[in-house]
Amino acid sequence: MMRNIRILSMPEVKVLIIGCGVAGPVLAHFLKRKGYTPIVFEKVTKLGDAGASLMLMPNGLKVLGLAGILPEIQRDSIDLQAFVDKTANDEVLGTSSIPTTFKQKYGTPGLGVKRTELNLKLKSLVEELGVDVREGWELDDVEETDDSVTAHFKGRESVTGSFLIGCDGIKAASRRVLLGKTGLEEGLPEFTGLTQTAGLSPTPVALGALPAMRNWYGEGVHVISYPVSPTVASWAITLPEGSGQEAAWGLCTAEEIEERKRTLSEHVKSWSDGVPYELITSATRIIKFGIYDREEMKPEQWHSRRCVLVGDAAHPTSPHLGQGANQALEDCYTLSNALPSLDATDTDYEGKIATLGAPLTEIFQRFAEKRQPRTAALVKGARAQGNQRVVTTGPEDCRRRDEQIKAVWADSEAIRRKYDALLSEPFQHSSQ
Repeated sequence: MMRNIRILSMPEVKVLIIGCGVAGPVLAHFLKRKGYTPIVFEKVTKLGDAGASLMLMPNGLKVLGLAGILPEIQRDSIDLQAFVDKTANDEVLGTSSIPTTFKQKYGTPGLGVKRTELNLKLKSLVEELGVDVREGWELDDVEETDDSVTAHFKGRESVTGSFLIGCDGIKAASRRVLLGKTGLEEGLPEFTGLTQTAGLSPTPVALGALPAMRNWYGEGVHVISYPVSPTVASWAITLPEGSGQEAAWGLCTAEEIEERKRTLSEHVKSWSDGVPYELITSATRIIKFGIYDREEMKPEQWHSRRCVLVGDAAHPTSPHLGQGANQALEDCYTLSNALPSLDATDTDYEGKIATLGAPLTEIFQRFAEKRQPRTAALVKGARAQGNQRVVTTGPEDCRRRDEQIKAVWADSEAIRRKYDALLSEPFQHSSQ
């Protein structure tokens, strides 16, 4: 009887999670299973249309597998089987079938997903666990004490919890607040001078036989495409643009889409390979956004006493390596593993609760020190890849770029090492 009374009197450990994109719901799922009481706050009033697609690689999909959602994702998508790089003149720069080895080696394939569908699946996942998801809650400020954190929201009441996790993206309010408390006023992200316009289109016949991630390189133009279902291909065209005109960006309306397709297709209509032109002109959905950058944060800047950042809030990355969501998922796994399980029937329950006091800062610091070097290297790599792809000013620049790409693909052993270093994380598959 006394044991039951002790269990019933155990205080809940409330975790405030800011952002309901990819990382927020996954963290909520993991922490709920570990005995915490997560609450997810999302500034958007109703989750819905969000971007075009994501390429999920084994390092990210392994984490989603732990959340039990992988079979549902795979059911709606199609496994990646190849990489293909070509020039605008239809010259093959390199190919690889290495994606066919991913499932056996790392436990999952690589595959593309529609971003909106993934976000809604993740939201449903945590709601089915009884997690409180609050839409229309925009973080304004945070107050911390030695044993609690209070989040203040615009036009809403304040909420107090044990600690707060910021998963709110490149323009994160959580990041602004944390840096502000150290006297740093970072301001808005820096526009890189590149924009990306993404779309979803019926899969062209020429692409149907081989589900591949394809890149086409032109002068000042880059196009990428990969399947997100057996019949739908995602594509994106990256272009230099003088200034960040956010008012003209976002999801195209039905009235805008035909004009946008005409404008974009001008960049590729003279290419020898007609697939990019077909993808653009057959699009059923188009969304444009700027590519932004931020200064690299040191590990100690990722957290305070009761707050910690994950994903793009800590290490925003451009889309050129396709690792933004995958690295956020690695963060989720690493952070949740670093936090103790809270089982009220455990004889050391009070001791585990105690680790969420002053030592919580130590947990956050170890998490940041483990993750920051890896994410910093990938952010730099994505930035360099974007410049290589698009920042070309004439035929000679294009020739040098194409030769560099050929040289990379020619070294199959280097390709294997590259993907092994990338995809073996954040934990080893049992067959490795």
